[in-house]
Amino acid sequence: MKKALIISIVIFVIIACSALYIVLNKGHVGNYALVAVEAVETEEIIEPKLVLELEQDYLFSTKKKETVPIKVSIEGEGEVLLENVELESSDEDIVKINDDYELVAVSDGVAEITARYDGIEATQSVKVITPIKSMTFTSTSSTVRVGKDLQMKLQTSPSNAYVKGLEYTSSDESIAVVDSSGIVTGVSAGLVTITVYDIYTEIEKSVKLTIKK
Repeated sequence: MKKALIISIVIFVIIACSALYIVLNKGHVGNYALVAVEAVETEEIIEPKLVLELEQDYLFSTKKKETVPIKVSIEGEGEVLLENVELESSDEDIVKINDDYELVAVSDGVAEITARYDGIEATQSVKVITPIKSMTFTSTSSTVRVGKDLQMKLQTSPSNAYVKGLEYTSSDESIAVVDSSGIVTGVSAGLVTITVYDIYTEIEKSVKLTIKK
């Protein structure tokens, strides 16, 4: 009996150790797999994305009757009916949303427009600005030396007009270049035209400069 018990215990220990070894080696003994594990492919769940589109991201505070239409859609699907969408302006002292689901300017500033639909939302920034009516160059010099700089001085009307949409260009960058701040640098001798353009009102103003050695 004792001999049989000892044999049973030895066999149990061997089996237990073998099982533990297989478990620790993820079903492998040497280069052989005792257990085949199949990879289960899981289908990726793509959450719907709400898209908020504005015809333009700015309004003029001087045009109180001007409006900007709002469009809301599910990405890859058709347009969502706006009466089923919750629309909100982060600051109604800057821009409001009327009963026709359009943006209406109130005063200068920036506001966030948020659309919510079926548990998802989208946000877009919109700014209300005072547009430029006129621009005048007031630089005291019309001559720039090669290698020297000239800061173009620009006067806009009205005085509180939005000037962050100004773009400067040179008619010939081999003669002179101009940066986004209106600083002209002479490159070589010649005549060049510097133009400033407002992307919001499409007003532009030009001046001719002489570049000397």
